[in-house]
Amino acid sequence: MDTSGAHAIDTIDDLRRHLQWAIELEHATIPPYLCALYSLDSARNPEAAQIVGTVLAEEMIHLALAANLLNAVGGSPKLDTPELLPPYPHPLPHGDRSVHIHLAPFGPEALELFLRIEQPAAADAPPQTDEYRTIGQFYAAIEAGLRTLCDELGEEQVFSGDPARQIGEFHLRGGGARCFRSTT
Repeated sequence: MDTSGAHAIDTIDDLRRHLQWAIELEHATIPPYLCALYSLDSARNPEAAQIVGTVLAEEMIHLALAANLLNAVGGSPKLDTPELLPPYPHPLPHGDRSVHIHLAPFGPEALELFLRIEQPAAADAPPQTDEYRTIGQFYAAIEAGLRTLCDELGEEQVFSGDPARQIGEFHLRGGGARCFRSTT
């Protein structure tokens, strides 16, 4: 869990709040990739267009997976809130405030942003539920909170959502990730 204890995921409501933050996070990553993709001439640079398009598809799947998990634990994903549409540039939601999400055509500036967004956590990095240094640390905190809640309350209590509210498998061009329904 978060070593500072701040914003620890100790309750189902905490888990739901953090999963909504995950939706906000994933939504924030989509426009920069989309902007870079549309600035590329795929006939002149097909490799770059294919790679950026693949990452864009993966980010959209990540958003769907976060929404599925929020639905699975009895939450209601919010996709039409002002938090999803901050003016550019803006800090990465709930994360490293030095990472400013902005829109730029494909080039060095966009690539630098992508490197900051996708920065992996160090092997010994602790999970962090807010103001995380990497997205991996944020998701590690969600995983730890989910496991703790399942251990304390039981999977049936944690996974109380209506499975019909989840998105099933769908295909997006490129990428290796896939969307699936979240269950116990």
